[in-house]
Amino acid sequence: MPWASVRNLNEKKFKGGDVIKFHRGQNFFGQINMRSSGKEGAPIVISSYGEGKKPTINGQGKVQTTVLMRNISHIILENLCITNKGTAPKAKRYGIELQAMNAGIVKRITLRGLTVRDVNGVFSKEEGGGAGIYYWAQSNRIPSKFDNLLIENCYLSNCDRDGIKGGLRPWADLTNLSTNVVIRNNMIEDVGGDAIVLIGTKGGLVEGNRVYGARRRFNTADHDTIMQAGASVGIWPWSSKDSVIRFNEVWGYKGTFDGQGLDSDYNCTNTHFEYNFSGDNEGGFFLICSDFEHEKRGNSIGNTNSTLHYNISFNDHTRTFLINGPLRNIEVKGNIIYNVVDENLVGVVDATPNAAVNKNVIFSQNRFYTKAPFKAYRGYWKANGCGTFAQKAPMNYKQIQFSNNQFSKVFRHKEPGMKMLKGEHTLFSLIDTFKEADPEVYRNYIKLMEFMKKSRHWERVKAGR
Repeated sequence: MPWASVRNLNEKKFKGGDVIKFHRGQNFFGQINMRSSGKEGAPIVISSYGEGKKPTINGQGKVQTTVLMRNISHIILENLCITNKGTAPKAKRYGIELQAMNAGIVKRITLRGLTVRDVNGVFSKEEGGGAGIYYWAQSNRIPSKFDNLLIENCYLSNCDRDGIKGGLRPWADLTNLSTNVVIRNNMIEDVGGDAIVLIGTKGGLVEGNRVYGARRRFNTADHDTIMQAGASVGIWPWSSKDSVIRFNEVWGYKGTFDGQGLDSDYNCTNTHFEYNFSGDNEGGFFLICSDFEHEKRGNSIGNTNSTLHYNISFNDHTRTFLINGPLRNIEVKGNIIYNVVDENLVGVVDATPNAAVNKNVIFSQNRFYTKAPFKAYRGYWKANGCGTFAQKAPMNYKQIQFSNNQFSKVFRHKEPGMKMLKGEHTLFSLIDTFKEADPEVYRNYIKLMEFMKKSRHWERVKAGR
């Protein structure tokens, strides 16, 4: 049935198989607050009809959330434009909010083909942030989670603080994680903080997403401003198990707190990054971190059994890898680091606290083709440095192990099986070095390049700059 009023929709009860349609080209003001669930095999569908632009559901900043779904299942929300911009930023303002709140299992929610734009939460994470799409589970009375949550083919723009983000309360409890969560083939640009944060999931999948530009609407070079806004990274998991993050691209993060394209974060185990592309991010390529104090108090399982395999860093800046342990059983293997623009790039900075110990952290078979000689050291936080680290000591090669990596240049670095890359290389010739060494890896790198042909930065990739 077509709808002329959001208020009328909220007042009606629906049943499985019902279809709710908004006319394209029209604007609808207020909040959709769905109170009815569909049923297995017969979801409630909220969609559009007619010709022209997607119908816009506009919260106007007068509601915390434009589309709210609390404890309802079997819903498909598709082909709409969602916005929620107030006259001034406000903490915890969302475009779409999904809740599993002391309600058991919330099943089969699909967000597909949506535009979510102009959601002005606040830049500060500590103050409450905000997001284009926010899903969260609360289990303080009844164990609750999502099962079969799919977010795909959506476009998010100008959302603060974050793009797509999860939540888990209490966050330290990993006994009832959401399952079959897939975040796929979305485009996110111009967010004020993190682009995609997978939180509270077991076996979550993040693939085929494109992230362009972040933290560009405030001064990331000003210490007080960036500290208030807080650290952010393109794509990362937290309080999750068995996450897979693959075939995504992240470009153009401003600032060095943290400012990486990708992050293997804490209270996680078995996180797998593979065949992702990180380009022109000011904070670097990869953050690999844990929280020593939370782990000591028993609030975190740390960061264990993570793999960072066969990803590409393309002219990322400042440092390639930033480590902040304690970490256990981390394998960084077969990645390509291509940087022909940054004369001061640092290869690996270990900022792990002195009281913490990294165990079985191994870098192997990576290709470092860089303008700056590869260097690795232990670092300390620079006062007023906006997230940069100065050298305090040589790398502890017992805690961070290197073997069989390849380099174009090195500075006071030696390792077993080290090889030097001879002559000039392009990104594509570095990929070719895997052709005989590991044909399957080579085929997947070619698959990543096919994915990148649809990137808005493909011409830069081809040109090497």
